[in-house]
Amino acid sequence: MANNIGGNINQLYRPTNANSRNGPISGAKSRGASQKDNVKEKASASNKIFSESAKLEFSPEVEMFGKVADMLQKKYDNADVFVAGPDDDLSQIGGDLEYSIILSEDEMKLLASDDPKDKEAKAKLMGQIDDAMKTISDMSQKIGENTDENDEIANFGIKFDKNGKMNFFADINGNSYSDMSMDSLISSITASKTE
Repeated sequence: MANNIGGNINQLYRPTNANSRNGPISGAKSRGASQKDNVKEKASASNKIFSESAKLEFSPEVEMFGKVADMLQKKYDNADVFVAGPDDDLSQIGGDLEYSIILSEDEMKLLASDDPKDKEAKAKLMGQIDDAMKTISDMSQKIGENTDENDEIANFGIKFDKNGKMNFFADINGNSYSDMSMDSLISSITASKTE
């Protein structure tokens, strides 16, 4: 299963005003009353033409993804949620938020399931995600403490193996690091900087 919870340190230190959603909007400053009425008339006419014949329907997969993404984003407001296949390059997946939670299709189906027989497996997966989200924050801090502005941090994060054990990874200064222990991973990063 491709369960990866990763963060991009470059995004962590991005200026907050660069991603402001409340900033000024460029474009038309204002519309006169006649323009507003004209827009309303066109919208009303479009609704009459398309109201019954053009209905938007989503596939079950899209609805499932939306349900799980909404649930996880309410719980972790600093994380984007993605679905990845077994052949996808996880290092190329990321969003605008601080962290990315990348799940397989099977994991998405499990989290979307309301079947009582999936309750235990669903709780276990949510526990793994909770643990990873707590740990990734610590990892971000430790990587930040052991790198400086001259270091190029491409990616870092946590993956779970088939048995649910965490594996830590980082791509820094063109080198890839991976370890079962966060402290060992950090030691490898600092050792390579002193060489």
